[in-house]
Amino acid sequence: MPSLLSPRVKNVQASIQKSSGGGGAYLNPSSITEEPTRISFLLNPDPNAESSIAGYEIWCPDAEGKRKSMRFSSEPTREDITERAKEMNLEPAGDEKCKAFYAFAVWNYGTETVQVFQFSQQGLADPITNYLSEEEIELDSQGWDFKLGSTGQGLDKRYSVFALPGHRRKEPVAKKVNLAWAKARDAGFDLTMLFAGGNPFKPVL
Repeated sequence: MPSLLSPRVKNVQASIQKSSGGGGAYLNPSSITEEPTRISFLLNPDPNAESSIAGYEIWCPDAEGKRKSMRFSSEPTREDITERAKEMNLEPAGDEKCKAFYAFAVWNYGTETVQVFQFSQQGLADPITNYLSEEEIELDSQGWDFKLGSTGQGLDKRYSVFALPGHRRKEPVAKKVNLAWAKARDAGFDLTMLFAGGNPFKPVL
């Protein structure tokens, strides 16, 4: 079975480990609380489509002071940032910090919907990528669920991630999830739209 972790996700995570020694259609890390959020990562069966992406993100203000995100598939140079900011009518100060991000399609059992789970927090990235790299889970990623939780607030917020046998091992649950995931893919779901500032659920026609 194909791996949920794309080569780019593995490479970005490896480089970070070396250097460091929700609402709606999105599952936002800020919505993860002490009450666990249970999810299942969704594997795209299309060999030409991505099941996960990783890149770099920078937040810059526009003329009205509203912060907007710029995402890059590789670590950007200052010239890359300046050019993209000009295209998006943003006004970078020149000292913006570039952070690695990861994005997956997931099934949220709480909302019973397909969502995009994008995160940059190492408290999520480290355990998730480690779990998905374990042989038992990598060979049957669709048979495992993950419980996400957190404690504290602000800079003191700490995340917890636990893998456990998945609800999708039960045929009725698998049927519901697979139907919703197929519907999203048939509508053109594309994670790489994030790099263009687009919505993965609304492809450009």
